[in-house]
Amino acid sequence: MVDVATMRELDTEQIAQAADGYHAIGKMADEAKERVTEQIVGAMGKSLDGEAAQTAIKELRGLGSNFHYVQAECGIICAALNALTAELRAAKKKFDTAEEDARSAHFTVNSDGSVTYPPGGDEVDGKRPEGGTTRGTAKGHSTGKPIDPAADANKLADSIERQTANANPNPNHGKAVDIANRIAESLKEATEADDKWAPKLRALKADDDLHVSRKDWGDVKNDMRRIRKGAADYLKLPGKGSPEENAAWWKKLSKEERDDYIALHPAAIGAMEGLPAEARDEANRTVLAEAKAQYSLQRSALPPEPEKYVWEDHGNNQALVVSDSWKKWHERRDQLDGSLKGMRAIEARFEATGRDGLPPAYLLGFSAEGKGRAIIANGNPDTADHTAVYVPGTTSKLESIDGDIKRMTGLWRASQAEAPGKDISTITWLGYDAPQTIVPEATQKGWAEDGAPELNRYLDGLETAQGGAEASHTTVVGHSYGSTVVGQASKTGDLAADDIVAVGSPGMLVPNAGDLDTGKEHVWSEAVGADQGVKGFDYVPAGGKFAGLGGWEWKVDTRNGVPIGAEYGQNVPSDEAFGAKRMKVDTSTHSGYWDTGPQGMPSQSLINQARVVVGKYDDVEVD
Repeated sequence: MVDVATMRELDTEQIAQAADGYHAIGKMADEAKERVTEQIVGAMGKSLDGEAAQTAIKELRGLGSNFHYVQAECGIICAALNALTAELRAAKKKFDTAEEDARSAHFTVNSDGSVTYPPGGDEVDGKRPEGGTTRGTAKGHSTGKPIDPAADANKLADSIERQTANANPNPNHGKAVDIANRIAESLKEATEADDKWAPKLRALKADDDLHVSRKDWGDVKNDMRRIRKGAADYLKLPGKGSPEENAAWWKKLSKEERDDYIALHPAAIGAMEGLPAEARDEANRTVLAEAKAQYSLQRSALPPEPEKYVWEDHGNNQALVVSDSWKKWHERRDQLDGSLKGMRAIEARFEATGRDGLPPAYLLGFSAEGKGRAIIANGNPDTADHTAVYVPGTTSKLESIDGDIKRMTGLWRASQAEAPGKDISTITWLGYDAPQTIVPEATQKGWAEDGAPELNRYLDGLETAQGGAEASHTTVVGHSYGSTVVGQASKTGDLAADDIVAVGSPGMLVPNAGDLDTGKEHVWSEAVGADQGVKGFDYVPAGGKFAGLGGWEWKVDTRNGVPIGAEYGQNVPSDEAFGAKRMKVDTSTHSGYWDTGPQGMPSQSLINQARVVVGKYDDVEVD
């Protein structure tokens, strides 16, 4: 119970200073983590080889993870102390104001919270109304002996007593009652804050060792939940607003409040469109670390593999069949292993920073649920002169994110070579549920219809964080079914992009390039086809026509500008009739458009994409 003496001595700034101390430690841990994982490990991986070097790199990665753990826990403690400070400051302010009012009125606030007031008012029978002492109540409950809510007589007597008190002829009495009530409320609020936060803060203890285990990261998530629940009044997340509304909300927060939101609500902040890339990256790295620990623990906890085959009765016969328990076990194991594989690929990209000039990576979105989601940027898109957003296609998921990341690192290098000195960011956007089979899933429009609003919202948020439509030249690159998502996003909404590149496209759900938001002059296509004189053939455009993913219209089919027939049929981006600028390719497979040649030199297919990304349209080689 917080008493009057404690409240008078209470200095909330000491608690705030403790929060600042933990914040400073967390910041130092974050800086140390970046030096270890992105600078030292990157440099060692580039210049050293051999078993000893790999062992040292592994140990340094573990050290970096330890620093990240320190940062996360310090952030949680800091947020808890800030929440406690906010609650105690409110109670302290209420108490101090009430006590000051008492002093101004020449009242006395006693050690038990009661208030003594002097005689006052008009004389009655030659006497002035006497002074007295009153006790306050907080939210209808006396600060003295509790009232039995089941005793009606006591309730009635209390009501009569209060009404009689209010009729006291001494005007000082009413003032004293008000002051005493405010003091009682302040003491009650301070006591509740102390009772709530003391056990939560005592629970924020780490193991006394130098090893941060998967269990420790699991504890981070549990700590976060406990503190987040207690800090609900201090940190209130906004509703699902537009990117512009999110950005405005974030801008109004203090630096301290932003750090606390990242510490206690990393998943929400990491997914909030319109926020700065640095804030989302910091939040999502914590989400990634927690998910990796959780999935690793679940993988270790899997029971032994069940028997694959069991005998089942079928009438008078028995048949040997694959058991349901074996199927479920393998499904769960494969899902855990696949997700962990994707997480390691993202971490590998973090560690590659600085290698051959590769810029820092930013994790702008992450979820391990289902097939997984991930948004990874090479370079900070908020400050980029040129930005490319890559939308992958069929079979894309967290498990296979490594290939998509490498495609965008390749595009970053090729783009940087085309525009040296410019700030470029290339982004892998796995922000939708991609079809996982060619038939039947990739033949259906529903995946694009579901993914298109997510893409539009992401691009709107990207534009908001960058500072407006003119801040960066933005290209959206859709590969395979990803181009179908881009088409749906562009025909149904205002696609926040300057150029569209459709690569190996099965169709964009429109018959003409002019039907897309960027306009015909800014729609580009790459597809390996026999009519381009390239060895090999990409069958996806033809398959897309068969599935109806293009756009229907009466058209005259041409080849090299020569009419060869007329029909009511489908157009896909690689068709001349579609009207996109068809770029020359020198690769031979549906997945080869980002291939490099000898000594890592980019293919013409990749160079053409890069020239669109940096706006060097005249240098793009087209058919």
